Amino acid sequence: MATLAATATARTGFMGYAARAKWSTVRVETEGTVYVGRVYVPETKKRLSDVLCDERPFILLTEVSVNGSEGIESFVAVSKRFVKTVRVLSEGEPAGVPMKLASVTSSR
Repeated sequence: MATLAATATARTGFMGYAARAKWSTVRVETEGTVYVGRVYVPETKKRLSDVLCDERPFILLTEVSVNGSEGIESFVAVSKRFVKTVRVLSEGEPAGVPMKLASVTSSR
């Protein structure tokens, strides 16, 4: 007997769609604060720049280090109005792959 999720996946192909999405690890600078975290880039957007230039007022980050602190915030929304720079640290990681933040924050 097929599960509901397996049936929905077979019908819609959703799991294949999600598998093509990717994560970009970025360093976002605002006035006085630096965020290092991951941005979800859905297949419909194709590139990180598409996410940054869309109509949404916030950049949504996960697994975030704020000002180089040891603690990791699970989620931070940064207003695009206050962003000075965005630097891509790595791009194209498939969805679901955990970020190795220690190696990212040490490479400035």
